[in-house]
Amino acid sequence: MYRFLLTPRWLLLHAVAVAAVAGCLVLGWWQADVYQDSHGRHELRDREPVAVAELASPGAELGDAADRQAVATGTYLPDQQQLVPSRVHDGTLGSFVVTPLRTDDGMVVPVLRGWVDDPEDAGTAVPSGEVTVTGYLLPPETPDHATVRTGQELEDGRMAYIAPDQLAQRAGVGEATALHGYLLLREESPEPAAAPVVLDVDTVAPIRDVSPWQNLSYWAQWWVFALAAVVFWVSIVRNGVRTRRLAAASPEGAGDDDVSAPAPSHAPS
Repeated sequence: MYRFLLTPRWLLLHAVAVAAVAGCLVLGWWQADVYQDSHGRHELRDREPVAVAELASPGAELGDAADRQAVATGTYLPDQQQLVPSRVHDGTLGSFVVTPLRTDDGMVVPVLRGWVDDPEDAGTAVPSGEVTVTGYLLPPETPDHATVRTGQELEDGRMAYIAPDQLAQRAGVGEATALHGYLLLREESPEPAAAPVVLDVDTVAPIRDVSPWQNLSYWAQWWVFALAAVVFWVSIVRNGVRTRRLAAASPEGAGDDDVSAPAPSHAPS
């Protein structure tokens, strides 16, 4: 009676049902992961700042230190400051200002100190002597973040995006001694008389805000779809079994490939 379930047509139906259920379950878990990632990153940014040396090592990936607030004390290296051109702030085109900070323990921390609309303003805004900076640790940018044309030659003191390889090539900052990422400045002490516009972390590295109730509804929705696919598959199988039972009780019989209903009786001549 049930051998028809192993025919090619029915095997294909089983495969489609399994794929649909698996896909819905995966998408449901993905929705849960999206919320957990968003919620977790916001929690990291809300933690109290700690010394950068406790969170990261020179040349090593930031890993779990990404999004944490950190404090670093040292001296800026103004001769190695770089501008990242063609960055927009509040609808105005300007440049990011990245100034390496050599900490007391020798690590070089690239500090994104803010944004300027006039590149000339960047050179006069670097504090001298020892400074203490507080900000958010963020992973390096990638070439996709670059807003200059591919292959465009940049003048000295400019780099296309914020990354260790760019700082090594453009500013001579050794990757082995530098933070593998950058510190987005929130505040510095002492404050300079003139400084770039401090950037908001949610603008530079936005986190997808996910409402827990909305996300929960999406998660439940995909699981309901999975259940519906199972119910639909069971319904088709039961209908196929019922069809064949009815066909077996009739003189004409039914073909094994029928998946929905018995064949209609032939009208008498």
